[in-house]
Amino acid sequence: MKDDISKVRLSYGRAISRSGFLPQFYDIFLASDRAIALKFVNTDLEKQQELLAMSVNMVILFPQENKIAKNAVGRIRKSHCREGLNIEPHFYGLWKSSLIQAVSEYDVEYTSQIEASWQKVLQIAIDHIVEGY
Repeated sequence: MKDDISKVRLSYGRAISRSGFLPQFYDIFLASDRAIALKFVNTDLEKQQELLAMSVNMVILFPQENKIAKNAVGRIRKSHCREGLNIEPHFYGLWKSSLIQAVSEYDVEYTSQIEASWQKVLQIAIDHIVEGY
C-alpha cells in the first residue's frame, strides 16, 4: 500500500500543479449525473475547489492511519451522511471515476499502474465514508 500511496501523491502533485485541473474535475463530475449537478446549484465552486484540494490530500493519507487524515475523513463521513448532506453512496463511484479521469488528463506521467494505485487508495477512504451513510 505504501508504494500505491507514494504513486498517488506524486501523480496528484503533478496534476494539481497544472492550471485547470480542479475546474476540469468539476466539469466531469457535475456532468456525470444530473442529481450531482443539482446538489451543487448554490455552491461557490471556487471555495469548493479549495476544499477538494485539501480533501484529496487527506483521502490519500488516510490509508496510512495519519491522524490528521483520519480526522478529516471522519468529518467528511459525518457531514456527508444521510442526516447531513445526504450524499448517496453511489455518488462516490462517480466522484472517484471523475477524479481519476481528470488526473489522467493532467498528470503527464499517468499510466495504468498509476490508475490502479488511485483506484486502491481512493476506495479505502470511500468505503469508510460510505459505512457512515
